[in-house]
Amino acid sequence: MTKLHIDDFLGRYKSREFIDLVEKWDCNLERKTVLKTDLREEAFGEDEILFSLSNKNTRFFALDISKETVKKADIRQKEKGFVHRYTVADVRNLPFKSDVFDFILSSSTLDHFNSENELIKALLELKRVVKPVGSLIITLNNRCNVNFYLLLKLKKLFGLTAYPEQFYCSRQLKTIFQKVGLYIQGEDYSAHIISPVNSTLLLLRKFISKKVIDRIARGSVSFFRWLGKREKTKIFTGWFIALKCNKTY
Repeated sequence: MTKLHIDDFLGRYKSREFIDLVEKWDCNLERKTVLKTDLREEAFGEDEILFSLSNKNTRFFALDISKETVKKADIRQKEKGFVHRYTVADVRNLPFKSDVFDFILSSSTLDHFNSENELIKALLELKRVVKPVGSLIITLNNRCNVNFYLLLKLKKLFGLTAYPEQFYCSRQLKTIFQKVGLYIQGEDYSAHIISPVNSTLLLLRKFISKKVIDRIARGSVSFFRWLGKREKTKIFTGWFIALKCNKTY
């Protein structure tokens, strides 16, 4: 878990993709209370979200089921001068009162359960703690990206992934969210990274000069951004399906 999980250039691109969703969907975080549902990015990679979104007028909370991850993320935030509130907790059983968060940011947290029932339980908890007029931005593994799907399934087969990896399509998620009572207001596809570019870059950095690999990484990111602008095909290239939802119309 402590190993770098994403190349720095790709991490910053992935982070920017999520932040673009926040901006695209007019989520003004000024003077708001915000919850993020895991801390892996903030602890171990350049794909962090909270540090880039941080504003002295925004109250940030975040959790992770791993004590080690929370500890590492807390160290990194203090090094950057932030005062977010991080806690060890399970998203299926949140240690917060009801109706307290203006926004909830969930970046590929909810696709690591063993069953759909666990996903529903987590969504019900998120629905409980978000304010009646609040919003949630949720990304989950995209079932329509066959390239990404096969890569993660192979990693799981060879024991390279320690946790479950679930994949979802739009129609499936609409049914689940309707069952939970969350109303989808926006849909998109995020992080158009062709696999196994990330794994290849991480490997090559051990043998080839930083200057050469940085150039390759920059070119890759430019291509991924281009893919993200292709409206007709981005459903097949995004790592994640992204949803903005509310618990009221």
